[in-house]
Amino acid sequence: MHHTVRAIAALTAVALLSACGGNTPTTVPSDGATPGPTIAPRATPDMPPPAAQVQRLAAAQARRLAADAAERPNDASVRRDLGFVLLQLVRDTGDAGGYARAEAAFREAMDLDPQDPLVLVGIGAVQLGRHEFDAALDTGRQATALDPELPAAHGVVVDALVELGRYDEAVEALQVMVDLRADLASLARVSYLRELHGDLPGALDAMLEAARAGSTEPEGQAYVTSLLGTLFVWNGRPEEARAAWEQSLALVPGYAPAVAGIGRLATGEGDHEAAVEAFRAASDALPLPEYVIALGESSLVAGDDRGAAEAFDLARLQTQLLQAAGVGTELELALFEADHGDPASAVALATRAYEERRTIRTADALAWALHRNGRSRDAVALVDEALRLGTRDPLLRYHAGAIAAVMGDDDRARDDLALALDVDPGFSATGAREARALLASLGG
Repeated sequence: MHHTVRAIAALTAVALLSACGGNTPTTVPSDGATPGPTIAPRATPDMPPPAAQVQRLAAAQARRLAADAAERPNDASVRRDLGFVLLQLVRDTGDAGGYARAEAAFREAMDLDPQDPLVLVGIGAVQLGRHEFDAALDTGRQATALDPELPAAHGVVVDALVELGRYDEAVEALQVMVDLRADLASLARVSYLRELHGDLPGALDAMLEAARAGSTEPEGQAYVTSLLGTLFVWNGRPEEARAAWEQSLALVPGYAPAVAGIGRLATGEGDHEAAVEAFRAASDALPLPEYVIALGESSLVAGDDRGAAEAFDLARLQTQLLQAAGVGTELELALFEADHGDPASAVALATRAYEERRTIRTADALAWALHRNGRSRDAVALVDEALRLGTRDPLLRYHAGAIAAVMGDDDRARDDLALALDVDPGFSATGAREARALLASLGG
């Protein structure tokens, strides 16, 4: 589940960071640029806010803006600002119920000022968070029509196109955004599109530039620095990954994405007890299914079957809460059910996701669900579709290798399984264990 969540959360987040706020490299691919230098540390506050304090500050700001809105019934801007703070709270707490509150604030702002493109950016961000990608694309295009020079509006369009699998159009739209402003928001998207196309050095270069562009808030800087950690791992630089996550934790102690990153490092090193501790801390700080599933998988490999079962039950409950809040979870739930639940249900869920949007991730999810349901032959064409951009995502490569092994394509199986473990040996405790076992059976 981790990768899809990262896609939406990362891109939506940087859209919001730039919402109120020359020439650049082409978006993808980068032409084999060498990795840039490690990120220079930014000055940190004397008393950096812990994650819980960040949540409290955002909640207090939301209460203040709600009071201001009650006192100023004709002020569209205060309602718009309230919507963005409520979206920040969704990020900080994982409570997707906040999407409805944020949307209500944006809709009230729109009624008062229908010509404010930032209101549409906010509505588009809500739609992206709920995985309503067709609606988000329409909303983003309405925002760019109102203000063609507003980068955040183009960001909504880019995010929607990516998640609809319209990658060439996304590259074109992103180039417009980058040409308007090369900042954290646009450069983070450059990084992600390069990552999707398998250009990991170029993705790292762009994210380093995004981090240097910086954020005015410690949480924003911690966020992009945490993304850097993953890219350092994927470029074979684990010690720099650890330094990036430690830098994130210096900015915001207890910051869940950084804690989870350290957990993945521990998984890759085979220290599953440390991984369990890290993922438990991450899920306590931010109760998202991706962290709880990682906790369950690490618990399984560490020999704690009961702890794993409890984690997976909690992940199901969290997914139900997301669904109740209107978030589309078919893709993520399909992968979860394929690995830890009902493969037949996984096929139904993945089929629905694939019919709604043809992305490399929905193709991968359907291929994996079919494979886990004993239909590997039906999965082969979908594997090719999932890898059509050249992604080096370890989860997708593990799935491809496992399916190739069953189909008797030993050379391809060895290549993809070895690539998955080379890019990130901690991508999944259970997935990495299975990849190693398959490689051993193939003589790899």
